[in-house]
Amino acid sequence: MRLRITALAAAGLTAAVALAGPAPAQAPARASAQAAVAEGDLGTVGRAAVQDGGRDGASGSAARSGMEIAGGSASVRASRAGGDATARAEATAEGVSLFDGLVTATRVTRSATAADGGVSERGTVSGLVVNGVDRGDRSGSATWTTGGAEVSVNRDGAGLSVRLTRAVAGFASGTTVRIATVAAEAVDGADPAATPEPTATPEPTATPDARPDDEGQDGGDDDRPSRPRRSAAERLAAGRFVFPVYGSTRCADDFGAARQIGAHQGNDCFAAFGSPVLAVADGTLNRVGTLPISGNRLWLKTERGDAFFYAHLSAFGPEAVSGRKVKAGTLLGFVGNTGDAEPTPPHVHFEIHPGDKDAIDPHEILTAWQARGDVPTGGWLARYGDDTEARPGALVEVRDFIAGE
Repeated sequence: MRLRITALAAAGLTAAVALAGPAPAQAPARASAQAAVAEGDLGTVGRAAVQDGGRDGASGSAARSGMEIAGGSASVRASRAGGDATARAEATAEGVSLFDGLVTATRVTRSATAADGGVSERGTVSGLVVNGVDRGDRSGSATWTTGGAEVSVNRDGAGLSVRLTRAVAGFASGTTVRIATVAAEAVDGADPAATPEPTATPEPTATPDARPDDEGQDGGDDDRPSRPRRSAAERLAAGRFVFPVYGSTRCADDFGAARQIGAHQGNDCFAAFGSPVLAVADGTLNRVGTLPISGNRLWLKTERGDAFFYAHLSAFGPEAVSGRKVKAGTLLGFVGNTGDAEPTPPHVHFEIHPGDKDAIDPHEILTAWQARGDVPTGGWLARYGDDTEARPGALVEVRDFIAGE
């Protein structure tokens, strides 16, 4: 009897193990950090970012309407070596004055440290003055609503945050500026260096009826439908992108049309002279300058590798600097007809290069972006809106240099 009970217990244990199955694979550790001297509707200053591992740093100042910063810096680092993830972000801004002196501070600092899934933030705001009232030095969080603005210190990853609750200094309600912003994430997991690469599945031999863009076909006899691979145009049309021109715009379906220098590589988007031209995605600007044919032009490249080309701008925005990282919706310049477009109505020549390779027809993509109307309400746009005569871009500002390719 005793032996029988033991045998039954062993059988039950075997069944339990069989039901439990193998332990799921542990996800790789992840770590990231971002920091900026300033962010918000008035633009980004000194932004640094790192993903998975490494270091990055940036510095900058600002002297623009609504935001003045004497100087500042941002630094980030992250690691997930051995599966132990850590990340740290730090930002400092000095000599801060926002919305014509509504809020000023001598120095703003903020840091975020992440490890083992947790995040701790610290910072101080020195010499703070809000709507003429001296708030002194602050190391704890606080919020005031005064002078048409909500002012917060040491909250939500920002050393100092100001959001207008009514129009102030020509800026619309809702305009927001955040000074010394930080974010960090670190989650432990499997050592990325030890995580085996997945074994590639051999592609099945194509049959005469197979489409060249199909993927996921397993060659079996079941009735599961194959999944067609999305083309670059489909991916871009469905992605979170911003239409490149603010306001009423008509994009001609003229890709491939004959031009003096060859087939047209983009679409011409016609709009009122001086209409704001926006970054369609987060990315880095390069080759900002002037050439005889394209006039005032620039390139925007995303981290994924997609590149976008803008030409014939009447003027550049303050963020239009080669090497600068910008957010989707950032003001890059203004609609014009510089270069060989002088005899034509004002427009932006816009090209899309998936993977920074050959240009593709952008018309259906632009139509999809325009239909969504997904345009951030930036502070600059809130200030000038559709008032064409008030726009600085209505005054043509041509760069006095020829930028090389």
